[in-house]
Amino acid sequence: MSRVLIGRLGRPHALAGGLKFRSEAPEALTGQERLFIEGVGWRALARLEEVGGGLVVYFVGVTDREAAAELSGRDVYVDPETLPEPEGGWYYFQLVGIPVFLEGEPWGEVVEVLDSGAQDVLVIKKGRRRYMVPLQAPYVEVGAGEVRLAGPPAGLLE
Repeated sequence: MSRVLIGRLGRPHALAGGLKFRSEAPEALTGQERLFIEGVGWRALARLEEVGGGLVVYFVGVTDREAAAELSGRDVYVDPETLPEPEGGWYYFQLVGIPVFLEGEPWGEVVEVLDSGAQDVLVIKKGRRRYMVPLQAPYVEVGAGEVRLAGPPAGLLE
């Protein structure tokens, strides 16, 4: 399996080479010794700090604000086998490609998970059409390699 996107490096933090880390799953950093940085390659992780409710990452060899600025805005990846158990039972990348059942019948396939701001949304492909279904909705159940939809509101899947 290929590397998994876990977040993005933000602006430099302070003067010692730290970078803000933006992620929907910051727990993915737990236990990581190195991270793959887009356009740079693997970099050893020196330490993590919680600052103002967010995370700041420090890499070995990145010791000043200028060096950190060169990494700013880049995506961060890990090998999936290094990820800790997810808090919600699964990571979003694990949902892509799994079948969707509507009222127990095969219906489509998850092709993407979007962060819409208010809540996460499953993008489900059925034939040539794509449907957007709120992931936290009471009619969505994720389990054992499948998504089950039961009783969605009228019009949602039309």
